[in-house]
Amino acid sequence: MSIFKDVKEEGLQNEEMSTKDDLFTVVSEDEQDDVDMELLDSLMEDDALVAPEEDAEEAEEAVEEKVSEVSEQEEPAPAERQIVDPEGVTVITKGTTINGSIISDCSLDVMGTINGDIECLGKLTISGKVTGNAMAAEVYVNTDRLEGNITSEGTVKIGLGTIIIGDITASSGVIAGAVKGEIDIKGPVVIDSTAIIKGNVKAKSVQMNNGAVLEGFCSLAYASVEIDNIFE
Repeated sequence: MSIFKDVKEEGLQNEEMSTKDDLFTVVSEDEQDDVDMELLDSLMEDDALVAPEEDAEEAEEAVEEKVSEVSEQEEPAPAERQIVDPEGVTVITKGTTINGSIISDCSLDVMGTINGDIECLGKLTISGKVTGNAMAAEVYVNTDRLEGNITSEGTVKIGLGTIIIGDITASSGVIAGAVKGEIDIKGPVVIDSTAIIKGNVKAKSVQMNNGAVLEGFCSLAYASVEIDNIFE
């Protein structure tokens, strides 16, 4: 009797477990979506789950604020900032010949040959051969011969042994070569001992070193002194 009783009890237990498994299966299939949604709502109410889009936006805003704070802290004072010259230099190499005018937004170094006018916003250095007018912020000529007018917003320098056939206009100047033309300098001009000038010189002040040759009329038209008022 005990053996049959144990077998019967075991069968009932197995049947009970099978019934529970079936019930669990039914619940899982029919009500799984509702259970998942209830769990998700519970987590959202407890702030345990954050939407990925909101999390990404909050993280991006935090990074931007951090970068802004670091940039403000590391930005140097205006007095400590280094001034960097943004201008480049265009080089016309020796052996290169250009037939035509040149316009440049940067500085220009001419070591070749240019048959045409030159205009640049930076410094113009001429050590090659140029036939044409030259206009720049600063002009430095150290070549054998240049035929054309020179216009400089700043300084103009004519090197030793250089021959200029044309007029010169600048804010200041140093002349050590030979010039055949009118010289109009709104500031001071230095005529070195090796200079030879054939033409009129108009400037604010003139320094002529011993040995310089000037064939022309020299006028201090830009001087601050009213000469006519002195002799009245």
